[in-house]
Amino acid sequence: MSAPPVAVGGSRAELPAVVRAWVDGWARSRGTDAPRDVPGGFRIEVGLPDHRARYVLPAADAAVLRDLVGAIDTPGLWIKVCAPREALEPALTPAWRISEPQYLMVSALAPVPPATPPPGYTLDLTDHDGIIDARVLFSGSGSGDAVPAASGRAALTTEAPGTAADAAPAPPGAAAVFDMIGTEAAHRRRGLGRFLMASLAHRAAELGAGQGVLVAGPDGRALYEALGWRLRAPVTAAVFTA
Repeated sequence: MSAPPVAVGGSRAELPAVVRAWVDGWARSRGTDAPRDVPGGFRIEVGLPDHRARYVLPAADAAVLRDLVGAIDTPGLWIKVCAPREALEPALTPAWRISEPQYLMVSALAPVPPATPPPGYTLDLTDHDGIIDARVLFSGSGSGDAVPAASGRAALTTEAPGTAADAAPAPPGAAAVFDMIGTEAAHRRRGLGRFLMASLAHRAAELGAGQGVLVAGPDGRALYEALGWRLRAPVTAAVFTA
């Protein structure tokens, strides 16, 4: 199935600040070292066998891609570019594998009244040091034990988009990066994704975040657009395999 058309909002000049917020919050969410600047973008040390590190680039600059692809010879290194597949693919060799399309999305956050869970479900929400964890638990089975039905996380960035990199943690207007959002198969199509996102957004806004940022796959994109999130840029990811 072909990807839906990409209608991108916002200017290209603002995109590097959004990407900086994304990589900062993603690294905080996953517990990795902070991203470091590299030519054309950022590098995050992930440390997994099949995902050793990722390069995240706000634009598909031909010279940057040529030098980066030419320097990579370790399997498990990824490149993620805020551009469509056709902008990255010509720079790659057969040793690279491109994954499914992804989408960088943004949304304004405001401390609106918290959402109410669907009948039979409860919310377990905690936050510590700018990391918000939410679990939706199902207790309507009659067994007496609540079981996980959906979960997700939001990490406040250490800077507001467009501010200096050494800004104090979670300044007013900082972003919250939404990550690891998922619903168990038996509990899908019950409004849990919408409830989970609203709960995370509410708490993030209370903590000072003015913008939400995330990267979604094709299925997630449809959900987030229905919730009012805007597509900021397509994202193409490729991994070096040999």
